[in-house]
Amino acid sequence: MMRIPTPLPAVSERLRAVRKRTLALFGLVTSDDVLRCEPMTGFRPLLWHLAHIGVFQNYWLLQQCADRPSTNPEYDLHFDPIKTPREEARRLPERGEIESYLDETLREAEDFLAAAEPAVPCGPASLTPAYAADLVIQHEYQHQETVAFLLQALPIECKRQVPEPEDVPRRYPPGDIYVPALRVGIGARDEAGFAYDNERPRYEVNLAAFFIDRDLTTNAEFVEFLDAGGYENRAWWSDEGWAWKVEHGIAAPLYWERAAGGAWYEKRFAGLGPIRADAPVTGVSWFEADAYARFRGKRLPSEQEWEAAATWDPVLNRQAKPAAPDDAGRRDGELPERFGPCAVGTIRDGRTPLGLNDATGNVWQWTASAFTGYPGFVPYPYPEYSSLWFDGDHYVARGGSWFTAPTLRRPSFRNFYRRHFRPAFLGIRCARTA
Repeated sequence: MMRIPTPLPAVSERLRAVRKRTLALFGLVTSDDVLRCEPMTGFRPLLWHLAHIGVFQNYWLLQQCADRPSTNPEYDLHFDPIKTPREEARRLPERGEIESYLDETLREAEDFLAAAEPAVPCGPASLTPAYAADLVIQHEYQHQETVAFLLQALPIECKRQVPEPEDVPRRYPPGDIYVPALRVGIGARDEAGFAYDNERPRYEVNLAAFFIDRDLTTNAEFVEFLDAGGYENRAWWSDEGWAWKVEHGIAAPLYWERAAGGAWYEKRFAGLGPIRADAPVTGVSWFEADAYARFRGKRLPSEQEWEAAATWDPVLNRQAKPAAPDDAGRRDGELPERFGPCAVGTIRDGRTPLGLNDATGNVWQWTASAFTGYPGFVPYPYPEYSSLWFDGDHYVARGGSWFTAPTLRRPSFRNFYRRHFRPAFLGIRCARTA
């Protein structure tokens, strides 16, 4: 059964809500000067991302769907990551000008949606207004998480104070879950609503039996890897991983520092503090996650194994939607109540029918799978979102972090990063063959 499109007045409310969240996130910065600087090597200034959000909305919802002329052709060029080199991104208008552009684009979008038919294709791209609206909403949520990652990298004095999760013990002891041999569906169902092209078409796969860790890898468990010489033992690293580690002098997760007495500290969103033993380790590349899994005599799960473990209901003997994290009811326009991951297994109602903890809502999880199209993949509505990155170096992460908007925490959603990338919101869950 196909999903009935959401009435467009409700979509307009969602557009306003996601924009409210974007502006609240930028409101955490203490000075606009910070927004004009590169927050990390290789990343455009934060203010560039703010304008790009509006340009994407203007292009897909107004130009390609409503068939209206651009409100600012110069912005279309300058804030397009494909058309304008990263070096040129330093040329930026004032924040007030960008926010005025965002307001104008949003008003025009609401005017169009008020009169449009949700499921009737229109415009040069022949997109339905409902699909185009979902596309720009999800795109904005994804950029919010990018901005949040970049904000974490900024010095604490550049940000307003935010609440952190409590330092509490894990709920369950370490252990893994047996997953029997299964035939499962992978990818988005047609009736599930919006999904990106790389989540479709849904296909079936036979999986051999395997074990998967009940919990995410904790900071304390990763310290054991460090204490065992994990970054010095060549046996646990792939050839490419070892070469990357040596070239860049990698010796610990990105945000970790060792105090004079030997204790580990980490740079959190709100500042430097002792590592929380039972919080999930973050700031590790795919290479580090792979080496850690080998140290444990395990491996990273394939993304098919991850999706099967996250959705299989052994009582019903079929796939089901995983349990929602405790903040999934949060209104779309709100920022998280706490800035940082929780101790593993402590998210209320965060356990799947199979017993997997924190499948979504704590940190993203690296998988063993290179990012590529599913059988029968068709780029839609533009190739730059997915197929441009089918390069063998981008690998899939699943699950969603404490910052990820609830709509993106669907079990079919595929995040993807280069293997050397070390996001603050991404961690490890190990698996092993039965």
